[in-house]
Amino acid sequence: MMIPDRLETCHEPLRITRLTFIPEKLGDLVSMAIKIGILTCLIGSIALAIQSTFAKPDRWFPLPEHLHIIQNDSIVEIDTEATNISHIVFGIAGSSNTWHSRSNYGKLWWNPNTCRGYVWLDKRPKNLKLDDKLIPYKISKGWAKFKHTHSASAVRIARIVYESFRLGLPNVRWFVMGDDDTVFFPENLVTVLGKYDHNQLYYIGGNSESVEQDVMHSFDMAFGGGGIAISYALAARLANIMDSCLHRYFYFYGSDQRVWACIKELGVPLTRESGFHQVYIHINYAIKFSLSVRNLLFL
Repeated sequence: MMIPDRLETCHEPLRITRLTFIPEKLGDLVSMAIKIGILTCLIGSIALAIQSTFAKPDRWFPLPEHLHIIQNDSIVEIDTEATNISHIVFGIAGSSNTWHSRSNYGKLWWNPNTCRGYVWLDKRPKNLKLDDKLIPYKISKGWAKFKHTHSASAVRIARIVYESFRLGLPNVRWFVMGDDDTVFFPENLVTVLGKYDHNQLYYIGGNSESVEQDVMHSFDMAFGGGGIAISYALAARLANIMDSCLHRYFYFYGSDQRVWACIKELGVPLTRESGFHQVYIHINYAIKFSLSVRNLLFL
């Protein structure tokens, strides 16, 4: 009978020692922790308000990335100079098989002393005579690796804006795309593009005269034959995703449809200008010439 008493006596100090580690007022500790947390948040909010009042706004709230354009590995300062023809780089879609006959379209509008840009061909044309009045050409590269369902040339032409951007030409504000049979009106084009800030994301063009084509693309796509203008800011963004985007949309039919899809991924809508005209061969050209030439940008 004495053994249980001894065991109880031995265990009693141990039980008391264990209980000393359990807080007697756990609710008070939780309440204190909450008060400390609230006080910390309050001090942080006051500090942030004071700092944001005296610091530059873009330190705490950075401007969108496209407002800090990087060109030729240096930051381009936003200037107030009016847009002129030297700020535009033309990217013309051509083919070595048709450039001999279609090169004459370029003579109607291309001024080698003021215009910048190139006709992008699939390969070097044969027996092409040297002519200073012709738009200079470059050979597209890297396009043959892309998968396609319909036309390989559509992939090549879609990459013209990418290849034009990668040239790294100085003082560029706009990349203007068109076909080798597109007739441009440079003076009118400069006037229209001058209304927009090239440091913003702009995808400018016009719908097709074919309602069927417009319905197919939700009236939200610029057509290459009618000309497409892309701001430098958008071209910089587009260059980063273009190749991966082309892999995703390998099943699309045309080049302008591919460009449209890639730009839509960036969340940029079409800015419509009435002077961008996509003309189908079955439409009477006399309709076009009834328009004011002053508003005409592409034909």
